Amino acid sequence: MKRKNIFIATIISIFMLPLLSNAQEEIIIIETFRKNAPERFDAPKTPSFTLVSKSGKYAMGIGGYVKGTVSMDFNGAINNAAYFTTSAIPVNPLPGNDKLLQYNVNQSNLSFNFVSLADKKSKFGAYINMNFSGNNYTPYIEDAYITYGGLLMGRTTSIFTDAAAIPPTIDSEGPNGLTYKTNTVINYRSYWGERKRFSTGVGLEMPSTDFTVSDEQSVTNQFIPDFPSYIQYAWGKNNSSHIRLSSIIRNVNYRNNVQDKNNIISTYACQLSGLLNVKDKLIFYYQLAYGTGITTYIQDVSGLKLDFMPRYVNDHNDKDAGKLEHVKSMAYYAGLQYNFNPRTFMSCTFSQVDIDVPDNYEDTNLYKEGYYLATNFFWYAMPNVQVGAEYLYGRRVDQNDEWGQANRLQVMLQYNF
Repeated sequence: MKRKNIFIATIISIFMLPLLSNAQEEIIIIETFRKNAPERFDAPKTPSFTLVSKSGKYAMGIGGYVKGTVSMDFNGAINNAAYFTTSAIPVNPLPGNDKLLQYNVNQSNLSFNFVSLADKKSKFGAYINMNFSGNNYTPYIEDAYITYGGLLMGRTTSIFTDAAAIPPTIDSEGPNGLTYKTNTVINYRSYWGERKRFSTGVGLEMPSTDFTVSDEQSVTNQFIPDFPSYIQYAWGKNNSSHIRLSSIIRNVNYRNNVQDKNNIISTYACQLSGLLNVKDKLIFYYQLAYGTGITTYIQDVSGLKLDFMPRYVNDHNDKDAGKLEHVKSMAYYAGLQYNFNPRTFMSCTFSQVDIDVPDNYEDTNLYKEGYYLATNFFWYAMPNVQVGAEYLYGRRVDQNDEWGQANRLQVMLQYNF
């Protein structure tokens, strides 16, 4: 009887081996896709459709999601269904415009993930990800990059951004104090130590101009890249918690029309960020950034030309005539997520941005402070279907202490593929 059982077990094992081998290969492919994708909450990572080359050395995944939202603004409105940007809140709005109903599907997403399955330490990969937030729902490239080992070249989120520490929101903008910039980059990351708990990253990223000029200055071409870097320590199951210290150095070129020469103004900023995962039930997200000349990296104030401001002097013979002054910025957020079960969770996030302009610009209508509050609920009704509801509150305060506010209730239906 014992020999018969051994014989049956052997026959079953022979038939099961190919199935186990295929399952193991699928796990390897899924994990390779995940590592090659961005760490952001809203970036597709493991596609539903996979094509493997005849040689078995390469795989291409096609995935994404269709995301539809319905939102209702009240007691203040922001005329943008996708992005709840607190700096866009009207101060002293026109009467009768404090309510707004909006529908949106332009944050639907399509991604292509190309990976090498070769048994090598350093492997090539590529990733393309787009939504449809361009004019008339035209595609907008969020990510398009090539990887080789720890090297990444292309368009993606700045390495100054701690993408894994971004709290979940239906709102595609997210916390107003989030340091987030999509940029063209050359980045390198390295993982080391026991269980690769330590990691470092450095980058050369495309510089940009986001500052105010007067007749005494002019915007010029930029030729010095931004230099972001970080060091991170992770712990817990699968390194699910981490703390990161980041920095960025910028050297921005401009024309001093008074002195008839080009000047370079240098800036520096640092950031503490991370997440704390408590037994996969409670997750704490956080970020605190402070520095000068970094508003272009802060979501809420990017594009407001607040990196630098013209320096005012009474005498054109003064050595500071025609120069720019630094603008100090502080941005932070703190968020909590509670997982009821693998399919259901809720979160709450609070964020603030504070801009300290030179004395000459106080008592103006320039941006001074912004506040953001989000509380939401997500539920996977089916493995590929996610629904959610969210409340948002935002407030903008100007340098003259006048302010405006907005509230939003929105619901979401999303199908992942």
